[in-house]
Amino acid sequence: MIPIGNPAVYDKALEVLQSISGNGFRGRAAQIFLACKYYGNRIPPVGSPVGIDSRQLQYLLDELYSKPSRSTPDTIAIIFDRDHKIPTGTTGGVLTVPSNIWRNNLNLQKGFVCYGSIHEMQTPGFVTASRKACPHLSPPGTQTLVGSHCAIKGTPPKYRGEDNPKMFRKDPVTGEYTVYDPTDTAFYSGIIRPASGTKLPIAALIVALYYDSVLAAGRSHVDVGDFITDFGFTPTEASAYFDDDPASAGHQQLLSVATGASWTRLAVAPAAPAPVIALPGMSPVPIPKAAGAKGKTALPQPASIGATTSPPPPATSGWWDAQQAVRLTLEAAGWSVIDTSAMKVGYDLQIHKAGQIRMVEVKSSVGTCTASLTDLEYRQAVAGRRNYVLAIVENYDAKLPAMIQWVEDPAHLQMTQRQVVQYTLPRSVWRKQTSAIP
Repeated sequence: MIPIGNPAVYDKALEVLQSISGNGFRGRAAQIFLACKYYGNRIPPVGSPVGIDSRQLQYLLDELYSKPSRSTPDTIAIIFDRDHKIPTGTTGGVLTVPSNIWRNNLNLQKGFVCYGSIHEMQTPGFVTASRKACPHLSPPGTQTLVGSHCAIKGTPPKYRGEDNPKMFRKDPVTGEYTVYDPTDTAFYSGIIRPASGTKLPIAALIVALYYDSVLAAGRSHVDVGDFITDFGFTPTEASAYFDDDPASAGHQQLLSVATGASWTRLAVAPAAPAPVIALPGMSPVPIPKAAGAKGKTALPQPASIGATTSPPPPATSGWWDAQQAVRLTLEAAGWSVIDTSAMKVGYDLQIHKAGQIRMVEVKSSVGTCTASLTDLEYRQAVAGRRNYVLAIVENYDAKLPAMIQWVEDPAHLQMTQRQVVQYTLPRSVWRKQTSAIP
């Protein structure tokens, strides 16, 4: 296992990442890409009907890279520069104007965003082409990016001269961002891997990400499989970007401080398997086959004995939400359901069956889900223990049956408490504790 709680190991991890990446590495863009993987569809892909605005995107980036235990105000880790910055929009230390850590990478000037059409930004040939060959570059026929602009958007803004990959589409009207397909390893290898072609040492990256972070969730050690699960990488994607060899130079530097550390290699790293855990008096249920919707393919779901597929959404209904899917699934299994979501009692549903009472809190996401509990929800979970259950719905789509994953007694799992008084359950933690209900 990889130790993530030691400051000396963290410092060494940053040193290793800085030395491996070298000068000219697109470090901020690499961090933004990692955030896109971690947050899933909370940072929507190109083609989504609604994007994310600049302020929301910068907040998510700060949240992921925050190291709040630092004694100085610069708490946002810039992991490939061995540096820390003041949180976005705030001042402190020597900074007398609001910090803008990510802004340059989210504007046209540095060339990571593009105002092209959705069709263009879904076309690999367009996103990989040089900005100098862009049909929207103005003035027409220019051989330089310096001072040029996008004919779609007009001027300002103007290019500074950097010919970077078209990572984001920025809507020219709303200003909202959507990200180019995060599963395209050929494209993102140009961002996440240094120009030398060297892969990033995965253990050093894990330490840099998990140390003093919401990702830690109270853990002192994590493994490669936890990282893959939390960030939604397939083993194939991870092997394209990351070096997992303990004998590599970067890992040898890290191991000089992290004595005895070890990790599961990518070739065999499990994606946080869920054990068979049945609730009292309940037998495990088989996983029903998800029904498809016309013209739409259901997203693949991780195999879990603690997963249940909801009934299909009503054909005549113009709305549908994850909580309704959970309610109908419970009712179909014979539970009586009382909707308590408007009562502010710390759970969404109270369910009854054969003398048993359960409190069910629904957590859902259009992508992968890191579950956050409010202070009230956490206190109810502590009080209810095995009678308190999380119903987690990932990759939620109102047109498809929901795959519900059940987590019994979340209060016994490791969480990270933040000043907003939420208790965060990383996906790699809750996925190991899914149960069979109903």
